[in-house]
Amino acid sequence: MKDSIASVTFDLASDQNSKGNYQKAKKLYEKANQIEPNNIIILNALGYVSANLNESNASIEYFEKSLKIDSTNSATYINLGTAYNKLLKFDKSIEVLLKGLEYENDREIRGYFYYNLANSYYKKKDYKTSMDFCNKALGIVKEPAVREDILELKKVLREKNN
Repeated sequence: MKDSIASVTFDLASDQNSKGNYQKAKKLYEKANQIEPNNIIILNALGYVSANLNESNASIEYFEKSLKIDSTNSATYINLGTAYNKLLKFDKSIEVLLKGLEYENDREIRGYFYYNLANSYYKKKDYKTSMDFCNKALGIVKEPAVREDILELKKVLREKNN
């Protein structure tokens, strides 16, 4: 962030967000956004906290605004894809995640895209495609907590295929 006051305000918001004080966090993120508008980091944080507050439409608006500013930011695609997934718009989630994959070169982060795609396909009841993405994610993701989630999804998928 270019503005030091926006940066401090953003940090205070992030602290509140990590404590689960989403309303306070959102107010502070909004203040940071007023000080330094059109910063994709702030817009993504607003989208994320809005999702935590079950304000799905606001969440999507923030992520889409962020993509209008920088259409190559892969983190925004993951966030937007997750938001659409929560809204049960699985086809839109898949579309957004596949588009974001085009901009992501980091192998580990690509694994997170695969895991999110596996979730979306699972919710669409396309278990074969879900398993394919699940296996791709398992071949890449190293983070233990995320691997555990992927393994759990794989277990459920195996049960669905039996």
